[in-house]
Amino acid sequence: MDSVESSKEHASTDACRLRNREKSPLSGKFLLEALVDFPDDVINASQALTSEHIDSLMAQLATLGVRRVSWGYYGDDHGGWLIPAAHSEDYQGGWRRCADTYRMLVNPLRMAVESGHRHGLEVYAYYKPYETGAGMLFPEGSPQAGGMGLLPHIGGKLAWMEPFVRDNPALRIRRRNDVNPAELTAAICAIRLIKQDALPTRITRDHLQFWTSPDNWRYRQVPVDFTLSQSVEPSPHDVRDQEGNLLTRQGDDVLILTLAGLDIKDKYVLITTDFTADHPDFSNSGTAIMTAHDASGHEIPGVFATGSTVWTASLVNFREGGLSFDYGWGAKRVTLDESNTSGKKGFIAFARGRNQYLPGALCESEPKVQDFWMTCVEEMIAAGVDGVDFREENHSSHTDTPQDYGFNDVVLRQCEDLHGQALCARISEVRGKAYTEFLRKCKARLTACGRRMRYNLQLDFFRPNPPADRLLAYPANIHFEWQRWIDEGLMDEAILRFYHFPFEAIFQDPVAEAMIVRCQQRGIPIVVNRYVDLAGELLPQEVARIYADQRFSGFILYETQNFIRFNDAGECSLKMQIVQEAVKQLD
Repeated sequence: MDSVESSKEHASTDACRLRNREKSPLSGKFLLEALVDFPDDVINASQALTSEHIDSLMAQLATLGVRRVSWGYYGDDHGGWLIPAAHSEDYQGGWRRCADTYRMLVNPLRMAVESGHRHGLEVYAYYKPYETGAGMLFPEGSPQAGGMGLLPHIGGKLAWMEPFVRDNPALRIRRRNDVNPAELTAAICAIRLIKQDALPTRITRDHLQFWTSPDNWRYRQVPVDFTLSQSVEPSPHDVRDQEGNLLTRQGDDVLILTLAGLDIKDKYVLITTDFTADHPDFSNSGTAIMTAHDASGHEIPGVFATGSTVWTASLVNFREGGLSFDYGWGAKRVTLDESNTSGKKGFIAFARGRNQYLPGALCESEPKVQDFWMTCVEEMIAAGVDGVDFREENHSSHTDTPQDYGFNDVVLRQCEDLHGQALCARISEVRGKAYTEFLRKCKARLTACGRRMRYNLQLDFFRPNPPADRLLAYPANIHFEWQRWIDEGLMDEAILRFYHFPFEAIFQDPVAEAMIVRCQQRGIPIVVNRYVDLAGELLPQEVARIYADQRFSGFILYETQNFIRFNDAGECSLKMQIVQEAVKQLD
């Protein structure tokens, strides 16, 4: 870029900043912001990203009218996360690009701060304390698990995590201790297949198939002798799918197929049918469609796989690959008698046992964890950030039974001799206070060095009954004391964040109203975080509505991966022109 073009760019940027300062709901300016979740940008690029790419990104954002950038922190100053670089099947080699990028840049956050400041931008670190090891699972028998797996998890090996988690796995959030070891080796003597209703099914004994695997890799059909009986029984509880849709009401009749006379000792067991034609009829939630029983009729504790996953989608195929168990999507609606020729649907798979720990989320009540978290905050400060955004929502707590976690010894020692709901309530209180104490430390440290602290107020989760599809993204059995955080002044600014709820919830939801009013009463500015891909063509109207509402002081474009593209020349450009149209609403 020559000097004339550079002068024009900075003049345009300065005019935009002046315009932002003139609109002042709370703090003297309305800020357009952008969030950079850098691994997403790199994984979806066509090459490893360089310092030139980062500088071009910051220049592009400044030209667009962005005034502040939140940059996702992934252990940037201590070598970054452990990355499965050799996994090339997903994202067309994106993991290698990610590993190469972090190695070349050394500390991407520091580089982003330096570049952002050169372009007149504030740069905040975006910190998710519980995000320390995404639930990325390589099936046990896969070459990837053998070469890149880091920690065991039912079904395989976890990858992509903080080195601290690999080195301190027992500091993760722990499951309640309620599984008898003898149950983990018991033979499966009966299986009950439960339909969501009592309507007849086309499934007969001759249609059912058993597939098994010793290592969750390339299942094989096995001959099994069994008897089949049908019964209709009342459902003992409500059954909902992953989205929270009610499939069966408690007390409603459901059809049950009982497969008896079994003697299955295999580690991984899959039930399916031989149907390939349409008109399937046997559906239910993946965590409710099957139970396995021992010789005494007791239910064997286990986890399920439905064919859902995120980061290792290319490996999910029970015929040619493996499956992800206990992944957070187990309650997805499964149809047992649809075609299974893809290897990705038309089945339910079972493995004995329960995961003792969440994939990568660390327990906030462990002193060593708080110390580690604080070292991460110190790294952000050393990188020169203007502030830190905090968010507990994460990808490291994925499980089908979130209510069973949070039972670390350090927590239980503070729970006296409690049981049942009283114990869970006490655990939530103990853990919530520990997390608040961590935030107090962060606020004191950031204030002492002249940095600002912001927090994401979660419309999805900070409510009595969070939506079912978001439970996997938060640690359970903990009370996040967001009201106290506001009242104590632990945030200089609040971020209104939502994913499940529609944009209208900002103006209509009572929890949103409570958050906004509480912040206003204490003079805390509020910015709105919005997924630009979810807003789509409505983004300009949404920006205009937030800009016109004097309760809000900014709008965060989430995230750059959705609207910025990088090229081989070290430059970037807009790939969603609707973002440009949205910015015009600030004129």
